[in-house]
Order: sequence, then structure tokens, then C-alpha cells
Amino acid sequence: MSTLPARLRRALCHSLGLPLCLAVLLCGCASPRTDLAQVRALAAGTDALTAFNELSQRHVDSYQRARPYLSPAEDARERLLDAQRRAAQADVARLAQAVRLYLQALGRLANADAYDVQPELAGAGAAIRAWPGSGIDDRHVSAYTVLLQQLSRLGGAASQQAHLAQVLHDGDAPLQALLAALDSLLALYDKSGDNERDMVLGLLEVEIAYADTPQQRLLSVLAKNMQQSKTEEYRLLGLRHTLARRQLAALARGHAQLAAALTTTEARWTDQ
Repeated sequence: MSTLPARLRRALCHSLGLPLCLAVLLCGCASPRTDLAQVRALAAGTDALTAFNELSQRHVDSYQRARPYLSPAEDARERLLDAQRRAAQADVARLAQAVRLYLQALGRLANADAYDVQPELAGAGAAIRAWPGSGIDDRHVSAYTVLLQQLSRLGGAASQQAHLAQVLHDGDAPLQALLAALDSLLALYDKSGDNERDMVLGLLEVEIAYADTPQQRLLSVLAKNMQQSKTEEYRLLGLRHTLARRQLAALARGHAQLAAALTTTEARWTDQ
């Protein structure tokens, strides 16, 4: 941002004319677009939310998946948990959707041309001059200049940076809270997956041990294959939970860093 004091900028507007004034203002608003590119990258990085939704749906389907392996007592308990999971799922989905919608809005605000007022400024044409005998005096020239100054301030990097800084600053605390909630849910899903794993693999272990007669040889082979498949399935599931939680943490850090960086930048600009 230009370091010219506000009074000097105003003096330049009156003494040098509108075209040069607008050039000074717009050049002053020019700034590196790195922060905006980073905001767009953050907004596009929704892999964590996609993974969360998939893992959340798998958690909801836990009972249907584990049902063949349940004893009557376990079935009664899991049926109750299934009802609770399904009742809460709509609100869980809304949490993730709120984060996604917020990120989408951030991405739109950070578009390179979101605050482009160049067509309007170009349409204003050149500076005017006073024509005292025709009703246009110095007050009108000044008003014309100042009005177009305001137009230039509505657009460009300065206004975009200010708006994004405010949104990021105000949105950081609630976003962090929602991401923490999603992380806690993933921790719950991971624990639930471990419980399901122990129950399913435990049953297979017992059944395989008792399937030792010649008549049950084929059943034993099939059970061992299923045991291997399920062991790998649950291992990969644990890794998916870990990765999704890391992605959520990275999203939280990235947003906090951008909020701090853009707010600091905006503070420097408003102090000029």
C-alpha cells in the first residue's frame, strides 16, 4: 500500500486531476495476491470433509454390518445404539455441511475478479473541469473526484483484503469449534470401529477353532479367508480415521494462519 498520508493523497486528487488520482489510489491498492491464492486453496481443500462424510455413513451402518456376528444380547444393545446413531446423523451431516458452505463462500470472496471495478472506472472517463458560467463550479469538480475515489475504494485488492480479513477473523472461532466437533466424532467412529473389529474377529477366531472336523474343513477355509479380509479392512479403516483427523487439523491450522495474516495485513493498510 502506498505510504502517502491521507491528506497528501487528497491534495494530489485536487491538484493533479482525476486520472492521476485514480492511478495513485489503484496502484496503492495493488498487493501480492499470495494470500488470496492461499484462501482459494484452503477453500478448495475439502478432502477432509469428504472423508468425514464417508466415515460418518460407515459408522451409521455399523449395526447392519455387524448383525450377523452378534449374540442375542449384543444384538439388543447394538439395535439401541443403531437407533441413536441414525437419530443424530442429520445434525452430524449439517455440521460438516456448514463447514463446506463456509469454505465455498470464502473461495468466492477470494476470486481474482470478485472486486474488480475497472469497467466502472473506465466508464467514468477523464477528469472534468469547472465551468462557472455554465453551472459547474469547483464544488462539483471536487464532488465528482471524491465520488469516483469512493468507487475505486469499493473495489480492488484493498477492499477484497479488508472483507476477507473480517470474514476470516469473525469466522475462525466458530470454524475451529466445528472442526473440533468433527474431530471428536472421528475419534468416536474410530473407537466404534475398533469395537466392531474386536467383536467380529473375536467371533471368527472362536468359530475357526471349533471348525476342526473333516466335515467342516471347507467352512474353516472360508472363515480364515474372511478373517484375513476383515483384518485388513479394519486396519485400513483405522488409517482412514487417522488421515481424516490430520486433514481436519491441517484445515484448522491453515484457516487460523490465514485469519492472522490477513487481519495483520488489513491493520497495516488501515493505519496508512
